Amino acid sequence: MSEIPERIEREMFEIRGRMAPDVRDLKQHTKPQVVGKQVSTKLKERVKGALTGLGRSIANSARRQVKMAQEAGRKRNPAPFTDAVKSDPRPLVLLVFALTAVLMTARKISSGRN
Repeated sequence: MSEIPERIEREMFEIRGRMAPDVRDLKQHTKPQVVGKQVSTKLKERVKGALTGLGRSIANSARRQVKMAQEAGRKRNPAPFTDAVKSDPRPLVLLVFALTAVLMTARKISSGRN
């Protein structure tokens, strides 16, 4: 009967010995500095990917709207251009914001000279 606890203790010692490198590796991977760095890296990658995708999407939409505007000018029919803007108004909205910012900046600069 006393042999069973000794055998269990021996097996536990062997198991602990085999697990020690795994536990040290796990401790290293769960340090707050390591986890924080991994999270920030993944977050940066996702934001960069999302912005790149958004930029491509807006650029494609803007190209399509420019093409439709040119076609509307040639055919003297604004319907294709208005349909393109209605389907995706982001490029036109960005253009309006950019022009507004430029005009406000120009007004501020010119009023500062007087």
